Amino acid sequence: MSSAKPSQKESPPTEPIWICGFNPVREALRGWATGLGKLLVARQSKSDRVMQLEYQARKLRIQVEHLDREMLTDLLGHSHHQDVALRCQGFPYADEDALLSRGAEAIAPLLLLDSIQDPQNLGALLRSGCFLGAKGVLVPKDRAAAVTATVIKVAAGAASLIPVAQVTNLVRTMKKAKDCGLWVVGLDLRSDHSLYEADLSMPIGLVVGNEHKGLRPLVRENCDLLLHLPAYGPIQSLNAATAAAVALAEIQRQRASKFSVSS
Repeated sequence: MSSAKPSQKESPPTEPIWICGFNPVREALRGWATGLGKLLVARQSKSDRVMQLEYQARKLRIQVEHLDREMLTDLLGHSHHQDVALRCQGFPYADEDALLSRGAEAIAPLLLLDSIQDPQNLGALLRSGCFLGAKGVLVPKDRAAAVTATVIKVAAGAASLIPVAQVTNLVRTMKKAKDCGLWVVGLDLRSDHSLYEADLSMPIGLVVGNEHKGLRPLVRENCDLLLHLPAYGPIQSLNAATAAAVALAEIQRQRASKFSVSS
């Protein structure tokens, strides 16, 4: 007699990832990540903070390995590791409510990603967002790319420097962002309003849509303002990561101009 088939398919094994930097590793050791593995520490490190992480890892019976800083950089593919990296099975996402509770000025500009499905695009969004001063990134739990080893590699260290939170309902999160004082602006090719004609000097939550379909209808309806990036050449659109970078650069330009005038 054959054995009964399981009612559900087993989940595929999660791809191991490397968490880098003192604060992300510290939070992972506190339990935010799953399947904790080896801790790598650069031999050249003299940091008391890194020594504390090593001590905590040994208390948790996690293997600690010392290697040259150059080897650590080569392994991770970037140098933004602060001499420490922890292998685990799950990315330590930030808490959505804790992030939003910091207040509009502390989290602006904030990136809200609507169904970005390409890991390469997500990694590029994290990298450009970090470079252009985004204070956090919110991504849906379903029908969207999660932070994987591929995303971390493309982000070139940004995944350890900018908080990323998963949200159950992006529209509900947009309403929370408005309640905390953010002006929620969506990028939409169909908008009649140009990015360069809008006042973006207030605290902004920037919503970036799917690579192919753009913003979902309900997400679009709940934006305070929809803007398009004007095209000056024959190509009429940009990929999500590039469009977000252009918009963030304009947001920061206007904010810097406003603060310089007021001072």
